[in-house]
Amino acid sequence: MIVVPSSELRNRYTELTDKYLASGEPIYLTKNGHGHAVLLSIEEYERLRRDDLVNKIHIGIQAAKEDRVRSIDEAERYIRKELGL
Repeated sequence: MIVVPSSELRNRYTELTDKYLASGEPIYLTKNGHGHAVLLSIEEYERLRRDDLVNKIHIGIQAAKEDRVRSIDEAERYIRKELGL
């Protein structure tokens, strides 16, 4: 894991991104000594999004198997009731 102050990233962007992002390793950015952001390669970001989507699909399939799925109308009625609308 690499942790870099955001000011250092400005000065060493090409060096840091070429070295770490190509390996799939994220760069953790700090601001005033505290975590501020994470820089990922596009490939790693897309992989994480794909993994998240696949996980959500699996959760949905499991919910359907357990009969925990509602129609849009049922969900809307439930939400309105919970919100007192």
